[in-house]
Amino acid sequence: MDKNYDVIVIGAGIVGVSTALHLLMRGKRVLLMDRGAAGQETSFGNAGIIETSYVLPFGLPPHRRMVNILLNRDPAACIHYPSLPQYVAWIIDFYFKSQSGPRQINGKLLRPLIACALEEHRVLMRNTDADRYLSMAGRVKLHRSEASFAASDLERRVATEMGVPFEVMSAKEFQEIEPSLRPIYYKAVRWTCNARLTNPGAVMSAYADRFVRDGGVFQQMRAMALRPVNESMWCVETEQGKITANDIVVCTGPWASDFFKPLGYRLPLGIKRGYHQHFSAIGAATLSHAIVDADIGYVLASMEQGYRVTTGVEFSSINNPAKPVQISRIIPYLRELFPIGEPIDPKAWLGNRPCFTDSLPIIGPAPKHKGLWFNFGHGHSGLTIGPPSGRLLAEMLCASPTFCDPVPYRADRFG
Repeated sequence: MDKNYDVIVIGAGIVGVSTALHLLMRGKRVLLMDRGAAGQETSFGNAGIIETSYVLPFGLPPHRRMVNILLNRDPAACIHYPSLPQYVAWIIDFYFKSQSGPRQINGKLLRPLIACALEEHRVLMRNTDADRYLSMAGRVKLHRSEASFAASDLERRVATEMGVPFEVMSAKEFQEIEPSLRPIYYKAVRWTCNARLTNPGAVMSAYADRFVRDGGVFQQMRAMALRPVNESMWCVETEQGKITANDIVVCTGPWASDFFKPLGYRLPLGIKRGYHQHFSAIGAATLSHAIVDADIGYVLASMEQGYRVTTGVEFSSINNPAKPVQISRIIPYLRELFPIGEPIDPKAWLGNRPCFTDSLPIIGPAPKHKGLWFNFGHGHSGLTIGPPSGRLLAEMLCASPTFCDPVPYRADRFG
């Protein structure tokens, strides 16, 4: 194997694969590496929504639910209290950034990546079979009460100001579109510019296969450490030996701290764990859209593997054993809404979302090291903004004009 490349991209989730493909398109000799198969970690287990209507970052649930969250009685969030000392400062900062003012500011900063997400996915889908998994029936948010609908007014007002389309429908109106949903809710808000993927893991594999077919190199190996060789060369130490490149891009998501901390960077990267499990449906029940149950805090979406239920967040250390209590709390509410059947998976899948409290990723050069680049921290929108993030990073690394201002995503915004 050639031991020297123009660029080594570490991490083969949606962000890493997108970055590697865009660098390859620009003529770079690229090695993409990951300890496992491409797209089989955090990118594998999401709700599959390409969230082009996203105008406000994910925040903590309303104040009225905080008591139940703190008591671990709310399905939308769960706290592993033995891990709390390492999370408490992060959660407090996230709480303040979940307020309406900061959310609107950060939503506008995130919007350039969000707005072009579907178009950028289509770019990566060229010459693959990934478009077979693309559905234009995107996201619908259900509100079970008038109070819940009113509480989400900010999202709709901001969307209207930004020109992001949506439809507000009564339960009876939406039942004509999704007849298998029982009309126990007050309003349905259909975000009409979204799309979704019916097998995110397969799409990630298709993108990675294209990267290899187009001349990129993918190696399944564990990166142990990074070190600069000189002012123009980096070395990646792996279990199989040392590999060098002019530039290194860290796209390892929740494991990014394994690389930036030893190099002297203090970046407040937090982890929000989440679960999914697939279920059968009873009888001839069907579902076209991804359904967000706003009051309970889960997403239901039909996938090739079955009906996928995804949870809200669990604040817990990344290495703690899985404890999918949120799935069991969700199911009674879900059965009220949709005729869900038995679990298809023997156990729930666990993933780790890499998040900063401002809900913006880091995309760009490492401030202290020439040739080191960061592209991680995409939180709840990794599937959506992975492709535009990969394009932006590639444009920056290749010193090309960028399609949007990269300043909001710089690493040194944290001081």
